[in-house]
Amino acid sequence: MMYKERVKTAMKKKETAVNILASLILLLSVCLSSEVLAGPMSPSSPSIPYENYPRMDGSLACVPLCEAVAREVTGCTQQMAEETLNDFSNTNPCYLALACGKRDILLAYEPAQETKDQLKEYPPLDMQPVGRDALVFLVNEGNPIDSLTTDQVRDIFLGNVTNWKEVGGPDEEIKAFRRPETSGSQTLLRLLLIGDAEMVPETTELVDSMEGIIRKIVEYDNSSNAIGFSVYYYASSMFAQPSLKFLRIDGVEPTNETIASGEYPLINDFYCVTNEQSSPEALQIRDWLISSEGQAFVEECGYVACKTPVS
Repeated sequence: MMYKERVKTAMKKKETAVNILASLILLLSVCLSSEVLAGPMSPSSPSIPYENYPRMDGSLACVPLCEAVAREVTGCTQQMAEETLNDFSNTNPCYLALACGKRDILLAYEPAQETKDQLKEYPPLDMQPVGRDALVFLVNEGNPIDSLTTDQVRDIFLGNVTNWKEVGGPDEEIKAFRRPETSGSQTLLRLLLIGDAEMVPETTELVDSMEGIIRKIVEYDNSSNAIGFSVYYYASSMFAQPSLKFLRIDGVEPTNETIASGEYPLINDFYCVTNEQSSPEALQIRDWLISSEGQAFVEECGYVACKTPVS
């Protein structure tokens, strides 16, 4: 009797051990399957003490993203995030500030060719695309024109078309507003549309800021004959105006969706830029922003990411 009980007890122990082993194998297989399906883990946002936060600079349209990054990685308040940008410059000056060692990291649009030529005197920069934006053309809502072709827009800003009737509109003189050559939006105009062609001063008026160019369009003599340009994020999110109309270009309306898909014709990336002098904290931010998690963060901030974020 005692022998049978010992055998019975041993069998129960063996059965328990087998069950435990089977459970462990099942658990391991589930974990491995999940890892394969999900792919490699994306780096999480870095945790950086506020006092060690890198010196950041960039383009005006990237200011909200710069502030959001500061809040995310340091846990600071909005006011403290704004204070990290006290010495913020603009698209072309910020590249030279980084090259000279006055900045650690940029979130910026592409620089002008003149700036690229100046940068040849310095060690190379590492430019990683983190987002995408578009050059958009703006008119007053009172303007009956809703769409222009890329050729028509080019001709307007080069002074070849000077009256709205030439592009299907009313018999009114076109008042075109442009930006300084050192501005990011003017750089995009040259990069995507007019190249090195000369803009005629008699048919275009210079405006110092993107805010100023939008105000000119919505307020110019209370009429509808003005046209200007900006980048989509700034005009739609940072300084949106109810009487501002975004023109379709080649029949395509600028939206986050058409910019992401490439359907809208005048798009360009913006970058996270570092160099060999950048601080370790700056490189942590760069590596995070180009990861799947960082790209999802860019989209959460209202921008168009360069890569499709992993859900």
